Amino acid sequence: MRHDWQMPSDNPDQQDGPEPSPLQRASAPLLVQLSRVPKWALLIAVLALTIGGLLQENAIGGVMLLILAAFAAWLAVLGWPRLSPVGRLLRLLVVGLILFAAFMRLI
Repeated sequence: MRHDWQMPSDNPDQQDGPEPSPLQRASAPLLVQLSRVPKWALLIAVLALTIGGLLQENAIGGVMLLILAAFAAWLAVLGWPRLSPVGRLLRLLVVGLILFAAFMRLI
């Protein structure tokens, strides 16, 4: 597993990199809460939204997929600065496919 993050420094004079964006600062408390949730619970929630959204052929399925797309897009935006161009393309592709499936159910 690759870890390219560094522990924050206790020295306030030492910069650890660029200052976080307003979205990153606003998302920090929610990310802390999500890190406390068991990983299996997040997996179950994502699978439930995916399977439920794909099996429902009506607006309920579309809304479930829109929620999933919003979550995936939010995580992609937060990780965007550290992603390679291929990683960015793959995340855009995933979010685009989820949105396509959602809109097909909504129309």
